[in-house]
Amino acid sequence: MRSYRQFCGLARALDLVGERWTLLLVRELLLGPRRYSDLREHLPGITTNLLATRLAHLQDAGLVEKVALPAPARGAAYALTELGASLEPAVLALGAFGAQLLDRPRRGDRLDVGWLMVSLKRRISPTTRRAVVEFRVEPDTRGGKLRVFQWRLGPEPQVREGVLGPADAVVTAPFRELRRLLFRPAAGSRAGASGGVPLRERAGGKRGKAAMRISGDPTALDVFFDALDA
Repeated sequence: MRSYRQFCGLARALDLVGERWTLLLVRELLLGPRRYSDLREHLPGITTNLLATRLAHLQDAGLVEKVALPAPARGAAYALTELGASLEPAVLALGAFGAQLLDRPRRGDRLDVGWLMVSLKRRISPTTRRAVVEFRVEPDTRGGKLRVFQWRLGPEPQVREGVLGPADAVVTAPFRELRRLLFRPAAGSRAGASGGVPLRERAGGKRGKAAMRISGDPTALDVFFDALDA
């Protein structure tokens, strides 16, 4: 990797994460440990050799480490170190900047529910109320995979992919319906599919729609939407 050779925090940071694909790798790992195959799947366009090169660089820099996945998943995966996780504010700030430039998906653009969940992180405020809300996201197309995300609301909100423990409330919905629930375009702005204004409505109001199923404690959903709107 080339260096800017400048005694400047920004330059030093870009020495480590300024290469193409690197911050997108960090974005994926913000949702928890990822297998190599998962990273390939959720980073369409990256080659196998380039992914291996970027991961090796991040490991050498102390930003990423190899971990063993717990049962029942098992196997090796990549995870952010404490230093790597400290990139989260920078990733979220860049996402907020980029959301201003979004209108609608261009031809060939891919949408991914994991990217939506990372985007939501910057809109979730800390709260003294605690709740665990699970989103079970069904694919919009046949042959896709169910994906599960758990939000832990509290003084330090977190979102991770996978079931990490029992949830207070569970929302099951197709990806398209979940996007409609959580986002709508802001009037007079350019915000689109990955940006927008949180939709201030209770998921419980959708019980009559077969596309969305809700179970568990409805007050947990109140905690989620209050944090989202704050």
